[in-house]
Amino acid sequence: MYFLPAALILGLAVPLAFVVVRKFYPRVVKKQAVKKLESLLFPKGQAQKMEVLKTFRDFTGDRFNDEEILDYFFKIKGLQSVNISSKTNFWVKKYLFSPTVIKLNYFEQVKFYETFLNFPEKAGNVRKTFFKPEKFSRKHVRTDNAPQVSKNIV
Repeated sequence: MYFLPAALILGLAVPLAFVVVRKFYPRVVKKQAVKKLESLLFPKGQAQKMEVLKTFRDFTGDRFNDEEILDYFFKIKGLQSVNISSKTNFWVKKYLFSPTVIKLNYFEQVKFYETFLNFPEKAGNVRKTFFKPEKFSRKHVRTDNAPQVSKNIV
């Protein structure tokens, strides 16, 4: 007899919990993570964000709204700029490992990576390669070494 009320409560609690987890939990995750990612990816504020949206709209042909564009941008650039193996916010990890809302075609993806490859640029880490092209410019390469080399050979 005591089994019926417990089964009824359990029968109502499980579907309610399922709805909460499927519908409301992703919204909470997104809300918490976007706050952190916005401060990381847009250090110059709203103007930088609007510039990214404009650029994104240009190469996608206005197919997506702002929320979808920002979701894609946050997830792709967030995965590139946030060190997941170190201590990272729980909400940010959850958000970054969820799938994107939109799917870009191949050409749009290539344009995205070409455009936002080094975004946002860090002031201290501008040069990350050992190759220095200015070292090999014409004014630094000596071309009058031929007489010296030929004299040393003989």
